[in-house]
Amino acid sequence: GETFLPYYTGLAIDGIVGQKSMDRFSTASFAAGIRGGVFTLIFARLNIRLRNCLFRSLVSQEMSFFDENRTGDVISRLTSDTTIVSDLVSQNINIFLRNVVKATGVIFFMFSLSWKLSLVTFMGFPIIMLVSDVYGKYYKVGRRRWQGHGVPRQWAVPLVKPSWRLWVALEPVGLMLGCFAVSIVLVDFGVFSCFQLTLLVVQVSILYYGGHLVISGQMTSGNLISFIIYEFVLGDCMESVGSVYSGLMQGVGAAEKVFEFIDRKPTMVNDGSLAPDHVDGKVEFRNVTFSYRTRSATQVLQNVSFTLHPGKVTALVGPSGSGKSSCVNILENFYPLQDGQVLLDGLPINMYDHKYLHSVISLVSQEPVLFARSIADNISYGLTSASFESVVQAAQKANAHAFITELQDGYHTEAGEKGAQLSGGQKQRVAIARALIRTPPILILDEATSALDAESEHAIQQAIYGDLQNHTVLVIAHRLSTVEKAHNIIVLDKGRVVQQGSHKELMEEGGLYSKLVQRQILGLE
Repeated sequence: GETFLPYYTGLAIDGIVGQKSMDRFSTASFAAGIRGGVFTLIFARLNIRLRNCLFRSLVSQEMSFFDENRTGDVISRLTSDTTIVSDLVSQNINIFLRNVVKATGVIFFMFSLSWKLSLVTFMGFPIIMLVSDVYGKYYKVGRRRWQGHGVPRQWAVPLVKPSWRLWVALEPVGLMLGCFAVSIVLVDFGVFSCFQLTLLVVQVSILYYGGHLVISGQMTSGNLISFIIYEFVLGDCMESVGSVYSGLMQGVGAAEKVFEFIDRKPTMVNDGSLAPDHVDGKVEFRNVTFSYRTRSATQVLQNVSFTLHPGKVTALVGPSGSGKSSCVNILENFYPLQDGQVLLDGLPINMYDHKYLHSVISLVSQEPVLFARSIADNISYGLTSASFESVVQAAQKANAHAFITELQDGYHTEAGEKGAQLSGGQKQRVAIARALIRTPPILILDEATSALDAESEHAIQQAIYGDLQNHTVLVIAHRLSTVEKAHNIIVLDKGRVVQQGSHKELMEEGGLYSKLVQRQILGLE
């Protein structure tokens, strides 16, 4: 009997199609295609807009935000979590709403056939809803813990091979994966078993009570068959809703994380508006006290005062951890002060427009950041009107022109991701050229020549010292050759200024600077 059902179903459809016009069928097919295309377009745009909103919020955050949140966390929010939220709307909610509407119509027809049998059918719903609620809460909590502390988010952090090897060696990866997998399997098995048992009880009850209604004449056999078919359709709807429920819970967890970042207001507001046509470049630190929010109990700088004069080179020296780089971070207005002031041309730096402030300050760090583009583009990065001649001139000042011209494509050679195609010294020279092409009023060299040989360092010093009328220069270095020619040397120790003067004056005075120089001469550093 059942083997003939598909055959006769096909004959019935042929009869219907032969008698009716294909216009409605074509219209329905076209409408379904349009619906799918519109959904795809809308939710692709939603994903893009969500990522743009999140990215806009991230770039407006203060530097402390990135100290408190791991790189892997931020990347996860910007990529995978926004995709999950988009899928939540485009797929899960779409399926959920479609089946809810369908189930509503089915329930209406079931009650019209027999309200008594409908009540018998729905007696198992409270159990199913209770199990779904418990499962949803467990899944949501577990997903948040997994996203917040689990393996996948940690995998985003050890991006370099040494860190990855160390992490694999120390982390109990297998144990973490095993515990999570076992807990999910056990919960899924329990939920599935409870669903199946409840549905079985409901179906047996429908057959038993429905047969009683037919025998007693309260319902026809045809209506009972229709009711059973509707019950199967309703079961399919419930199954579809249940299948997307975990996806909904996952999407809700991701949405909470994404909107936590989107709705976050920066704790340090850069609302300065000053943007004068010219700055002299005089910088004053007045009784500056500072600590990082992630280490609020430790004062990195304590009552620090010094002045950077235009046309002069000032060097910051001191043991590691003495607060040298923190002075740079404060000068660039990346962090708020606990006490004191930093002045630029006599005005607090937070009165200046943030973008303008960074246009008059150029920083070259020990680990320069290069981008996956040509060397010429890296030198002129951020400038819209830099000519090729100015790029070459800056490279010559940075003693980079010679090695660049020896490359196969010269200035058009790709630097690679993070400058991977260049050596450490070459990257530093390109970064110095990028700073010099801007002719900034304030130039900061934070261990910027640490990877250079003596000849290259001397050439760069000659270029900088020969053009001092355009710069206020702050040098942070350990090398004696880098700091001994500075007009003023400031010695920091444990966040305090302990000495200040020229190289000759500090050597005659003795103290910490003299000890640092002697250790370097003796090769102890």
